Amino acid sequence: FARGVNWIPDDCFPTRVGRREYRERLEQAAAANVNFVRVWGGGNYEAEEFYDIADQLGLLVAQDFLFACAAYPETPELIGEVDSEVRENVVRLASHPSLALWFGGNETLWGFQDWEWKPVLGDRDWGERYWMELLPQWLGELDPTRPYWPNSPYSGSPDVHPNDPAHGTSHAWEVWNSEDYLAYRDLRPRFVAEFGYQAPAAYRTLLDSVGEAELSRHSAALQHHQKAADGELKLQRGLDAHFGDLDAFDDWLFATQLNQARAITTGIEHFRSLAPLCAGTVLWQLNDCWPALSWSVIDSASRLKPSWYALRNAYADRLLTVQPLDKALQLVAINERDEPWHVTTSVRRMSFNGVESATQHVEFTVEARSVVRLALEPTVSEAVNPARELIVADADGCRATWYFDADKNLEYPEPVYSAAVIAEPNGYRIDIEAKSLLRDVSLFADRIDPAAVADDMLLTLLPGERASISVTTEFSGNPDRFTRSPQLRCANDLRSK
Repeated sequence: FARGVNWIPDDCFPTRVGRREYRERLEQAAAANVNFVRVWGGGNYEAEEFYDIADQLGLLVAQDFLFACAAYPETPELIGEVDSEVRENVVRLASHPSLALWFGGNETLWGFQDWEWKPVLGDRDWGERYWMELLPQWLGELDPTRPYWPNSPYSGSPDVHPNDPAHGTSHAWEVWNSEDYLAYRDLRPRFVAEFGYQAPAAYRTLLDSVGEAELSRHSAALQHHQKAADGELKLQRGLDAHFGDLDAFDDWLFATQLNQARAITTGIEHFRSLAPLCAGTVLWQLNDCWPALSWSVIDSASRLKPSWYALRNAYADRLLTVQPLDKALQLVAINERDEPWHVTTSVRRMSFNGVESATQHVEFTVEARSVVRLALEPTVSEAVNPARELIVADADGCRATWYFDADKNLEYPEPVYSAAVIAEPNGYRIDIEAKSLLRDVSLFADRIDPAAVADDMLLTLLPGERASISVTTEFSGNPDRFTRSPQLRCANDLRSK
């Protein structure tokens, strides 16, 4: 299964990106269990160091030729320019073992089909010859053994719509543009080469970019950093559906970042549960070139958003998830390792205060590179009180949860916990003990130290459970600050407000 991300230029000024930046970003991708990186056709052929590091990390690279979202003339002059550019870069990159696939371009065949180009173009050439004739001809001469796909998206046939999810590669943008992220579960794609959901950059990145006076969701300076048409309205649509309106900036920032993390989790876990029908997901996008409200999981200052941790969890070699498939809730176990996975667990329906109402004991084996789906019994899958119950399943360090309604409708308990700070050689360990249900515990260490990094986030703890989050930092002030809001948060405190 291709566990992928889309790569855009890592800086608006390419000369500011070198081996250090490439290595940091691609190591962050590999640490999130990514195995496939698509270099988007609206960007660059990256420098040699990018592909060297991908080779070293064992990442597969899909390289777009640099056509994106536009019609292109087929004049002799432009064909000559493209010929020279293709020859230079194919010869330069073809020796890299990480380079797994050439894409002819991005959203050009789809654009011609659906984006009202035809009345403007009339009978003029628009570029089809590049993707269907010239690029495969040049590759046949220069790199004949490496796969080529004419575009992303592309269905594999001119007789099938280029963005038909049942064929070839598809881009799933309906969710971000017009639908709730739960609509990912209505899709049954073969290979999703683009899909994504927005959230603002990390707090410290925004603070450094716009200044404290502009840290308001409605400020003109902050909205200038919004990278989508009607982006604020789309973020608000997601908030309305799941959290309701939140006026305080810290709450808005946390909730929008949670929504991005939840959207990524929802999409990837659903798509992976469909394997082998679906063979890959390529999230839009890994990185950023500007301090933005965007689809990235790593912001332009190299800081990890909560969505990066969600991506790491959703792309784990072994994944346990609860999915609504075939009109019923199912426990899905996904094993991407070379060895079988023997799963023994109890799937529990319980109240938010930790009292179990029903239990289903299951034991099965997931063979290497395969998926097992198991229907849950009605006693477990059907809630008595949807606002106060959840489903939990644990196996070998994997936890699956299922909530029966949106956060705004759930009767979360007030978050109650204890937190202790323990000094470590490279920073601190924060030990948390839950006295109540805590959903999506998150520590935003950059609010105290701009260089601090937490090793985990989005933890769900049942009453009585404990967890630890380690923070790499040189901060020498009062470490108890790491245990207080707005640094330490969970979804409960948004609902309780």
